[in-house]
Amino acid sequence: MLVDGQWADKVQWMDILSPSTLFSFYTANLTWSLFLTSTAIHAVLLITSPVQAVYKWYRRQSSDSDTAIPYLCAAIGSLLWLRYSIFIHDIKLVLLQSYAVFMQTFFLFAMLFYRSKKRRLLRIIMAAFGASFCLFLLIAQLPESIGVQVSGVCASGAQIAGSFVCPYLIYKAFTTKVIDFIPFAPVAFTWVMELHAIIYSIGINDFYLLLANSIFFCMDGCLLAMFFIFPTERKGPSNENYSKPAKVNVL
Repeated sequence: MLVDGQWADKVQWMDILSPSTLFSFYTANLTWSLFLTSTAIHAVLLITSPVQAVYKWYRRQSSDSDTAIPYLCAAIGSLLWLRYSIFIHDIKLVLLQSYAVFMQTFFLFAMLFYRSKKRRLLRIIMAAFGASFCLFLLIAQLPESIGVQVSGVCASGAQIAGSFVCPYLIYKAFTTKVIDFIPFAPVAFTWVMELHAIIYSIGINDFYLLLANSIFFCMDGCLLAMFFIFPTERKGPSNENYSKPAKVNVL
């Protein structure tokens, strides 16, 4: 049975969560609310987009043709941003990064499941998550004012470092003359999402978010251009033989 104080708290929460209150809150700054809605939609699509890679691995029963670097960088980056968002008490970032950590961990272990040589990839995954856990233990011992700066530097630094995988993938595309080692959708959604993140970081006046996402936006844009230069699938021997006309000897 609820006492008077508990009943008052319940009534207050019911008033806050009522449709009219939520609608008034949403339309109080309609432009910003629509932007946040667009950002959330793009973020969920971006985080979920590697599902097409999982389907490709399932269809081929192998993930050997794909590199684990982008997925590993994304998972570690999301872990660091999750810790930073907890420090700055941004519930929107906390929810988004929690979902990102869950999904990206799933993609990593799906890649591991379809890997022909699992041991090396498993060691890398365990080392990366272990190092992140040790870093979080260290940050937890620091005063909050210093902890938020350390976590911000680590999160932005990790994202900037992760963005330098783009030049490596660009180099790989130029050397192989094909870009079949990473799906198109995550790259495209990342580029659009980085644009949203830049605007959001300006809106909340966050230096770490602005710096990291601006650099990633430029790097990912260069990688995105590779999909319009090189094919996304290798031509098999049968396709090459079919495409070349038969040579006829004329006497």
